[in-house]
Amino acid sequence: MTAIESGRRSDRLDHARRLAEGGDLDGAAAIFAELAADEAAPDRGEAGEGLSVVVERMAERLLEDGEPERAADILLEALSVSAVADPARLRVLLGMAHLEMACAQFAGAVEDSRQEGADAGTGALAIELLARTLPLRGRDGDAETVWRYGLDHPDPALAEQVRLRLGRDVRPVMEGVVEA
Repeated sequence: MTAIESGRRSDRLDHARRLAEGGDLDGAAAIFAELAADEAAPDRGEAGEGLSVVVERMAERLLEDGEPERAADILLEALSVSAVADPARLRVLLGMAHLEMACAQFAGAVEDSRQEGADAGTGALAIELLARTLPLRGRDGDAETVWRYGLDHPDPALAEQVRLRLGRDVRPVMEGVVEA
């Protein structure tokens, strides 16, 4: 690699940083990803760090905006780059995106359970899964609303199944662990 080529790479890294600082996270991520994917790049590690930071910001923003599918897509793309820094943090964000998508699917199943002749067991399961998943995303109040909806459901069979599901202990059995 010549000094000119090295300078161009450094210029591209600086350009990606300026894009990120200016709010063009997509443009910055594209450059960081390209540089981080190049195994011969001398600034591959820096590009991997930049990619991680930019993608984390993008994913957090998308999750806040209610776009978990897009967040998951960009996280998966970033995680496919072996030089990406802090893959554990990006995987946690990917899990959060999947939790949001799961909540949406569970909520859709709860809505479907309102139909005449809907299976009470499936409706009760959807209510339980939604109500138990929402607190993982910091939405305790919404979880309480979902439980209340299930308990007050006009279908007595569904309401009874929700009552049974609410009362069951779902904590894992952990022998030898002292509870604080």
